[in-house]
Amino acid sequence: MNIRSGKKCFEGKGIQSKKDSTLRSKVYGVSLGPGDPELVTIKAIKVLARADKIYYPATLTRSGEVNSFALEILKMHSISETRLKSMPVAMTMSRKEVDKVYDKAFSSIMQDLENSLCIAVVCIGDAGLYSTFGHLLERLKKASVTVEMIAGVPAFVAAGASAHVPLALGSDKVLVLPDFESTDELDKCLDRYETVVVMKLSLFGEKLYSYLEKKRIGFVYAEYLGTPREFVSRSLNDLESRRIPYFSLIILFNKDQSSRNLCPEK
Repeated sequence: MNIRSGKKCFEGKGIQSKKDSTLRSKVYGVSLGPGDPELVTIKAIKVLARADKIYYPATLTRSGEVNSFALEILKMHSISETRLKSMPVAMTMSRKEVDKVYDKAFSSIMQDLENSLCIAVVCIGDAGLYSTFGHLLERLKKASVTVEMIAGVPAFVAAGASAHVPLALGSDKVLVLPDFESTDELDKCLDRYETVVVMKLSLFGEKLYSYLEKKRIGFVYAEYLGTPREFVSRSLNDLESRRIPYFSLIILFNKDQSSRNLCPEK
């Protein structure tokens, strides 16, 4: 889909036409979904088509190169790079250094609003779930900026769909973890919840296979969802020597595995 250049009035259901004075104080948090460009919602597409400037998250490598999964999705929708601005964060940065990146982005956004520009801030997955936009949201609210968040498909929901597995049934409880401190902590979570999602699986590293081999519970492992590099598996053998990338997650099931056909595949 070819997205046209930014315009200062939003039209269509859910995005009503507004005067410039209103637009100057409004920022859109736009969810891009897990990676598949077709999972970007119609509402998100409309916002991106009319935004004058689009801020996107990026990772700064040790060599100074800027990488961005979000940028890849934006390019798939033919968005002009003249409207794009990165928010690069290095994996080695401290929390204080990361906050400085968001402070700088916030200042830039406020200047854009003063110049009557329509602003969108995009993120992978959903804007309300462990997203870059969440870091800017508090700053924007303190400045009395009106915000609209466009919902999207979280990666773990897409993973369940790709594996043809329900995340929960009936009264099942679901827990979503960004990461965990120890396998003991994870065990306690599995004792209390039928489904446990771990979003930052790369921290698990080489321990993943041995943990799953010991637990013998149902799981769905997924990486690079919605991209040509997508890999989804319920087989323990697939993970024995697999390197776990940053964009990976796992869904663990701890109830009625057999009746739901969630037992780990060999």
